[in-house]
Amino acid sequence: MLPELTAAASFVSSLLRTRGFLSEHKLQIFSHALQEALADHYRHHWFPDKPQKGSGYRCIRINHEMDPIVSKAASRIGLNSQQLYQLLPRELTLWIDPYEVSYRIGEDGSICVLYEAEPNSFNSLYTCKNQLLMGRTSPPKNYLMTVSS
Repeated sequence: MLPELTAAASFVSSLLRTRGFLSEHKLQIFSHALQEALADHYRHHWFPDKPQKGSGYRCIRINHEMDPIVSKAASRIGLNSQQLYQLLPRELTLWIDPYEVSYRIGEDGSICVLYEAEPNSFNSLYTCKNQLLMGRTSPPKNYLMTVSS
C-alpha cells in the first residue's frame, strides 16, 4: 500500500506546489499527513488479491465539495477548504487501488496513470487499464499481422 499512497500524496502535493503559495516544508508536512490519513482510512479496505474491491471507497473526489481526507491533511498546514479550492483543480478524481493509482482532471478529462505495478496473482490482473484493453477490437501494437494473396 505504501507505494500507492506515496504516489497519490506526491501527486496532490505537486498540484499544490504549482501555485507557489506553499513552502517545501509545508508541502512535505501535507504529503506525510495525507499518506497517514489515507492509510488510516483504507486500513480495512485494501485487497491486493482483488484490487477492484473497495475501489469506490478509496476514490478521492473534489468537485462541488472538498474531499474530507484532503481537507484533514490540509488542516495540518493551516489550509481551509476555501484555500484548497483556489489551489487545486475544480474537478479532480483520484483512484487509489492496489497496483494502480490514476487520476482525471475535469469530468470529461482523460484518465492518466500515476503509478502501476505488476500484481502478484492472476486475479489481480484485472486492473482498470486491463479491463479497458480487454474490450479492444484492434490488435495490440506489438501484434504482427501478415496478409498473403
